[in-house]
Amino acid sequence: MRSSEDDEHDHEHGQDHDHEESQQGPARKRQRVRLSCLECRRRKLSCSRELPCDRCIKSGTPERCTYESRPGSIPAPVGERTSFAPAAPPVTFGSEVRRPSVNPSPARREVEPAVLRDAARDHERIRRLELEVAQLRGTLAKQTSLDGSTVAPSPSTLKDSAKDGQSALSNPSFTPQNYEAHEYQNLRGHDFKTKYYGPHNAWSSLQELTGIFHFMRETAEEWLKPLNIQKKDRKKRKEDRDKRFTEPDILLESLLPPKEETDSLVAVYLDQFEQIHRIIHIPTFKAEYDAFWDPSKTKNASFTALLLCMIAVSCCMDMQASNKFVGVKSSSIQMAEKIVKACDEWHERQSQKHRKLVHYQIVCLLYLAKRVNIIKKKRFWTTSGTMIREGMTVGLHQDPDHVAAKISPYHAEMRRRLWATMVEFDVQASFDQGLPTLMSSIHNDVDAPKNIDDESFDDHSQHLPVSRPPAEYTPSSYQHLSRRSLALRVELNKMLTGPPVDLEWEQVLQYSDMITHEIDQLPSWDLEVEKNSEFTQKPILAHTLLHIQLRQYLIPLFQPYLKLRKFHSKYQVAELVYYTAARDIVMMHDRLFQKGIRTLYFLREDTMNSVINLCNITLHQPKDSTNLVMSNAQETLRLIERCITMKEDRVLRCGNNDPWGYSSMCAAYGLLETHMGIKTSEAAKASAAERFISLHYKLLAFQIPPYPNQSHTTSPRTAQDPISRAKSITPFPMDTTPTMQMGNTPYQQRDGMPLSMPWLLPSADSNQLHVPNPEFNFDMLGSDLNDLWGDWGQGDFA
Repeated sequence: MRSSEDDEHDHEHGQDHDHEESQQGPARKRQRVRLSCLECRRRKLSCSRELPCDRCIKSGTPERCTYESRPGSIPAPVGERTSFAPAAPPVTFGSEVRRPSVNPSPARREVEPAVLRDAARDHERIRRLELEVAQLRGTLAKQTSLDGSTVAPSPSTLKDSAKDGQSALSNPSFTPQNYEAHEYQNLRGHDFKTKYYGPHNAWSSLQELTGIFHFMRETAEEWLKPLNIQKKDRKKRKEDRDKRFTEPDILLESLLPPKEETDSLVAVYLDQFEQIHRIIHIPTFKAEYDAFWDPSKTKNASFTALLLCMIAVSCCMDMQASNKFVGVKSSSIQMAEKIVKACDEWHERQSQKHRKLVHYQIVCLLYLAKRVNIIKKKRFWTTSGTMIREGMTVGLHQDPDHVAAKISPYHAEMRRRLWATMVEFDVQASFDQGLPTLMSSIHNDVDAPKNIDDESFDDHSQHLPVSRPPAEYTPSSYQHLSRRSLALRVELNKMLTGPPVDLEWEQVLQYSDMITHEIDQLPSWDLEVEKNSEFTQKPILAHTLLHIQLRQYLIPLFQPYLKLRKFHSKYQVAELVYYTAARDIVMMHDRLFQKGIRTLYFLREDTMNSVINLCNITLHQPKDSTNLVMSNAQETLRLIERCITMKEDRVLRCGNNDPWGYSSMCAAYGLLETHMGIKTSEAAKASAAERFISLHYKLLAFQIPPYPNQSHTTSPRTAQDPISRAKSITPFPMDTTPTMQMGNTPYQQRDGMPLSMPWLLPSADSNQLHVPNPEFNFDMLGSDLNDLWGDWGQGDFA
């Protein structure tokens, strides 16, 4: 389509040229057919070149749409001319076709035969010219250069071909497949051994030099080979790499638990985490896992590292009854830290160039293990960003079906799954940290992972099965559906973490509607746990995460308007949306907790965030208010209590390696009790401190003495019993036969005060009060009580 500037230029050029020729005589006057209608040319606008054109129809003047049928003829209005009969070919100019009206008026059926003959002659002449241009372009595409290389069409040639109307059928060398291959020519390699180069990379620029590779190859054969300057023996180097890849790693194998315990931990990982973040192909992994324990076969280091990473993810979630603590860390999390450190060091030693699928699986599992066990928490955002960059270097952000690289269907689907996992890690880390995500500046055109079972394809499959409907649950449903809302979540992250933006109230409501729309589009599966012969399906896990990762954005969107509620009544909606979102997130986590599914509150920080949010919205309400938030204040206390219970369960499985989080939750609970008038400020402080300290008592019941060198001693599970040791580090003498059930201890009350550790309550008999242990020091527990509560000293709980 020609623009208005082109038409204006042609008009002016034609006038100037005609003026020059008129001075030499009318016989030399240039005659030409203009393609735009006269009305569009008069108004200097672009024309669709139809009859009538789009411009004239939109302006309400289709009767004025006229064209120059031939040089020197007087154009007739639309109502006085007729279109071509349906059987006759339409008049074409370049790639544009003037589409006649379907039902011409009776007046337009009357046409002079001369006009029809002129139009048919013009049409035939243009058709022949187009055919000649197509043949010339096809000849040029096959032309060879002087050095024997083939001259490939440049991107500008392809664009000009499409602009001029040359279709794929008219140009034998131009096909949709060739165009897509050219568009994604920067990705080279096969399977996971691919490399992505940007369009301005030196390697990409080198490919633009026609014949350069042919020239270099001939130069090497003719001049370098006689001088014994040989090229690399790629075959031998590949054999050496494959040999090293199958070699075992003694250090990694020494960290493996016994097979029975490993089986249990791997089953926990497959049952919990592989239903949301798809990192491995379960049938392929099980086959390799069975061969791994075959004593006649060598345990290669890569699979050992993969197995250890799975163990590090699930070791704290499958806590044994004999679990012990050293300080504030359990033996399970100490094992996870050792594994993560060893696998990190092994991964750093691997070649960055020659990587396989298992290496990227290990990267994802390492991040998951750090996230679950809260290892290097301040590095979550940088680590997830590094994963995104590593994924881009191998082209994971481009769909495998659209690239020129040779990628099998199995590896194509695994690339989609791993990229989806990396993206979700980065987007959530961005939200948690309050920093931008890399996804806001990446052209991500990879398709969503298919909604299929692992059993329906393997590494020998020639084709992938058709994706199932979203209403049908599979272990890949989370990744398949999560992609739908990715663009919205990335946009929200960019807005919330980017430069400060003053959002209008209407914009906030619009974003809220978009989030609600995405939530309403989620399918409603049967949330009951389904068991089959090999795999336990948990639709409730994917369903909960899909809802939570959308609802979490409602809280920062409406939070700035909580303080404006007292100035304008329209902001009452902000309070209701804010409170409802925080309440729903807690209720969803509690529903999983009641079913024994701990995956999400180990993986995310929703419990602490929800306590802070619920406390925040309630403290904004006047004490004597009867609105919805204050009417449900008792329910809010119960929800916060459930969050503290989930946090205690995690602490008793991993240890209190995040004491600030638990102490903050205790303080928020006491602050809310004071605001509601349930307790005085002093009583709330005492209750919060008692709850925090009593959790340490629970940990101390399972203490073992620190051993001097943890890396060369026996397992903590076989160390000396904490009760029979000679010296106690507890602040109070403890019963020598403590009995407790971790994570399920019922809460009792005294004087209306909920108490977390009833067996540690001061006895009503003053003769049985606990006597402080003079040897006790909080430093032994890895934390300082003054540091934990010092940040809350800006004011008391009043």
